[in-house]
Amino acid sequence: MRFIKGATAREANKKLRRTGAFWHHESYDHIVRDDAEKLRIISYILENPLNAGSVKDWHDWKWTYCNSKYCVI
Repeated sequence: MRFIKGATAREANKKLRRTGAFWHHESYDHIVRDDAEKLRIISYILENPLNAGSVKDWHDWKWTYCNSKYCVI
């Protein structure tokens, strides 16, 4: 995980012309317990570029891939 986060942070910071911390200091995983939690997690991920001010609508983030079954936010 450290290698993946380090490599992607360097590339992302380079493309964004910024420096400093890119990822949260810890990784957290757990079993998704039900559909409601799954939708909450998907919404959180889809809204990250929007909350960061990178786009005005999550649909505009060119790296978003979402099966229409789950894109209900």
